[in-house]
Amino acid sequence: MEIMNIDGQHDAIVFFDVETTCPDPFRILYEFGSIYVCPRRLIELNNTSYKTLIRPDDLDILTDRSWKNLSEKGITREDLVSAPHFSKVADTIYHILHDRIWAGHNIEDFDCARIKEAFDGINKPAPEYRHLIDSQHLLTGWFGKRAGNMKQLDSLAAYFGSKKQVHRSLDDVRMNLEVVKHCGAVLFLESMCPEILPQTSWISPDEVSIYSTYAIPASFYDGNPKIRIMHHDIDLKLHCSRLKVRFGIRKFDNANRRLTFVVDASSLLCEILDKCDVHAEQLYKDFGGNSEWLPVVHRVYQSIRLRLKARGETHIERHQNGSFTNQRVESSNFDSAELERLIIPGNFVDAYLSLDTFDYMEKAGIRLVADKLIIHH
Repeated sequence: MEIMNIDGQHDAIVFFDVETTCPDPFRILYEFGSIYVCPRRLIELNNTSYKTLIRPDDLDILTDRSWKNLSEKGITREDLVSAPHFSKVADTIYHILHDRIWAGHNIEDFDCARIKEAFDGINKPAPEYRHLIDSQHLLTGWFGKRAGNMKQLDSLAAYFGSKKQVHRSLDDVRMNLEVVKHCGAVLFLESMCPEILPQTSWISPDEVSIYSTYAIPASFYDGNPKIRIMHHDIDLKLHCSRLKVRFGIRKFDNANRRLTFVVDASSLLCEILDKCDVHAEQLYKDFGGNSEWLPVVHRVYQSIRLRLKARGETHIERHQNGSFTNQRVESSNFDSAELERLIIPGNFVDAYLSLDTFDYMEKAGIRLVADKLIIHH
């Protein structure tokens, strides 16, 4: 089987999967399947699929549990007895995989190791990949945990209403490709049409499950920030009531007239933000970031700094003597003098906060940006 070059520059992606027996006492390879996929259109190329059962060295080592599992997949003892030994299909599998772009679900931790073990078992060099695309790691980072256990392909398939995973190599490979396309389409629509598929909702600190917070890379279309702080399966945005102003307005960027001020933070809010710091800093370092990470909570005062938007607008409502005065303030026309009179130590604000990350001049961290403020004075 000859692998085609797509356009003179882009080689086909090899989606593959191996099936093994239950781990009692060993994981024994008994099936391999693969397809070739056009990287530009994400479609399976005609006449490039390959699948084979593989006869283990010793069928007697398989336990009753393994045979029951095989039977549920429609594989009999006779099927394995008549299947080729790995040594008979090794050259074909090597040709399929070597120096190619590999793709699959959980292949980095599982399938790649099983392939190497099989080739080691016949004293032949194992194939090596040129690039590796593990959809488990990729989708955990970009799609989040909204579909449940991302290690299991059937969790993703069930999320999109696909048929149940059958745990046969070629079927699973094709399911893997469809799941990747579904996830990509959802992420694209969320990024390009946030008004149709909103990713955020405001929640108060007491509604936050700290153990459900995590960090993921920002979507390709999000621009800044490069890291998103998530709560369950949506961006974490906080609605904090009655924050007491500790330090008033500070103009820290005269060119863009960006304004910040400092408020006291409750113990619960500090705990949430500290956890967000841990997730974001770890992902930042995993990406190779080396700037100094600045904690979002100022521990001496147990306070946080809020920033008004420099682009777009911050919606501001002034609350005085039980009545509201609404004022929509354009970022290019902040009346900083008026805000300095309103946001003063001792006054209170209700803040609707986005958690944005930054990396600037060897400093990195989480920035709390006020999308909306209600100023009580």
